Amino acid sequence: MDAEHRARLSKQRRVARGMLTRIQSFLEAGEQKINDIQVRFNKLQDIFNRYDTAQSELELPDDTDHTSDREDFENQYYKVEAKFNEILHPVVEPPRSRHSSPRSS
Repeated sequence: MDAEHRARLSKQRRVARGMLTRIQSFLEAGEQKINDIQVRFNKLQDIFNRYDTAQSELELPDDTDHTSDREDFENQYYKVEAKFNEILHPVVEPPRSRHSSPRSS
């Protein structure tokens, strides 16, 4: 792979990482409108695909270990995806019955 192509792929990877970081910052900023959250969530898979395509192409032709960059991105990505799921699909525990009590032995 020539240096120009490698540089372009590295830039595409940085752009995807930047997009993910901006979405993460948006989520960490606090209360947002649900529609704003949903629009960003819908973009999340595209960001992963952009990163993965560039990263995979960088990894194929050489023996350089790219594991740490991919691992860092994936950890950040899954953290962001989990946060979206917490917001968009909260897990609600069923209410406890007033009549239920712990059984005694």
